[in-house]
Amino acid sequence: MNNTLRYIKHIIDQPIDTAIIAGSGLSAIQDILDNVIKIPYSDIPNYFNTTVKGHEGQFVFGHYNNKNILIASGRFHYYEGLSIDEVGLPIKILHDLGCKQIIITNSSGCLVPDWNLGDIMVVDGHYDFTFRHKTHNPQLIQGDNYYNQKLIDLVLDINSELRLGKYGWVLGPAYETRAEIKNMSTHGVQAVGMSTIPEVIMAHKLGVNILVLALMSNYAVGLTHDQLTHETVLTNSKKYNQNFQLLLISILSKI
Repeated sequence: MNNTLRYIKHIIDQPIDTAIIAGSGLSAIQDILDNVIKIPYSDIPNYFNTTVKGHEGQFVFGHYNNKNILIASGRFHYYEGLSIDEVGLPIKILHDLGCKQIIITNSSGCLVPDWNLGDIMVVDGHYDFTFRHKTHNPQLIQGDNYYNQKLIDLVLDINSELRLGKYGWVLGPAYETRAEIKNMSTHGVQAVGMSTIPEVIMAHKLGVNILVLALMSNYAVGLTHDQLTHETVLTNSKKYNQNFQLLLISILSKI
């Protein structure tokens, strides 16, 4: 880990004001940065590389609105054979670089028929539906020490029409069954995905303030007759990327 940090600090050598974890197809936010420095994950000692399409696999550092921004363009997933701590490694890196607030983004499946694709949900709680250790249904995890209320209030002040809801974490890489989606809906889950929660767990462990934003890139299995694939998720994420990027710009201007 020391070699990892030393390498990144040698290249950037500037404090980080805010960091962003970019979800599938959501890395275009890097285009707003000036004086860009890119660090491919493959060049970083003792670091992992991404294996999932739609995740570039690089840190992108730059300036926006007189602030130093670092974007993790590409994340890791538990289903890639990593441990929970290893999936949360980018959060630890950002924390050790001195970053105090992180925006975590993802592309999610929408469980609410009345919501529209392209809607953005602010996550204020989650359920772990991976069933890695327990067979009974999971409990809701929420609270300011997981999802920072000041950051939630800030983004809702920017746009009061944003959705607010709970995220259901599943193991992947296979998509959920109709029965699983029905069970999640019963619990009060509005969006489902295969990422994010290991990062939330690491941020909680380290005391890092986070804001989690989920783009509704597709409807969950059973809500439509459409066939769900990763290509669909990527296509829709890019299709609705502009509104997502405008929101991130507003947040970075006020945070």
